[in-house]
Amino acid sequence: MKEKVIVYALLLIFLVYALFPLYVATSASLKDRKELFLNPLGLPSHINTSNYVKAFETLKKAYINSTFLTLGTVIGVLLTVPPAAFALAKMKSRISSVLVGYFFFCTTIPILLSITPLYFIFSRLNLINSITGLVLIYIAYFSPFAILLMRSYFVTIPDELLEAALIDGASEWQAFWKVIFPIARPGTITMVVIVAMWSWNNFILPLTFLHEEGKIPVTVALAMLRGKWSAQWEIIMAASLLGALPIAILFAILHRRFIAGLAGTGLKG
Repeated sequence: MKEKVIVYALLLIFLVYALFPLYVATSASLKDRKELFLNPLGLPSHINTSNYVKAFETLKKAYINSTFLTLGTVIGVLLTVPPAAFALAKMKSRISSVLVGYFFFCTTIPILLSITPLYFIFSRLNLINSITGLVLIYIAYFSPFAILLMRSYFVTIPDELLEAALIDGASEWQAFWKVIFPIARPGTITMVVIVAMWSWNNFILPLTFLHEEGKIPVTVALAMLRGKWSAQWEIIMAASLLGALPIAILFAILHRRFIAGLAGTGLKG
């Protein structure tokens, strides 16, 4: 009995620790500036939604840019990663093992090591200050992990399914997209949620490659809201919550399939 009490007490502490920043941000976003500084941690005396209106008007273009970045990256990864991962999963040769090791190695390389050469390359290609160019970087950077994730799911799919489709007259391409890929839907959803989250939350890459104010995503725009000598914290908190809302909604809708995909890929626990 005592052990259960200790466990639940620890879980409660962790829950408060996790939710307290969210409470502070939500509370601050519903206060005016005077009340925020007089009572920073207390509940708001009245609900003030004007901060959310101001935050959305200020960052409306940034939200659109983040949406394009995220959707472009997800679509690019969906078109390129599943075929590559399936080939690695079913290829019976040493090359596949070498490629798997290479992709593992790629996931260990910090993006900061690649920023300088990437900047010079994309400058030569006139892709600096281009959302399309940044989408290409995102796809290349997130693909190694996504390939390993999907490969671990495709390994569990029996070869007999592919062979049966081929015997029925389907080409390998048709067998993959019409038979194998639908079966891997939980793993695909897991990949989409992770890639979307990474794309939406990335800060250093858009800060480096996007210079025009009209092209920056939410993460950079939030950092620019804070002035050199002062900051409108009530608006910053409202903008931060609005910036996190799309990914939170995505996870709320797909969380069951996301967990199922983690279980199928062996990444849970």
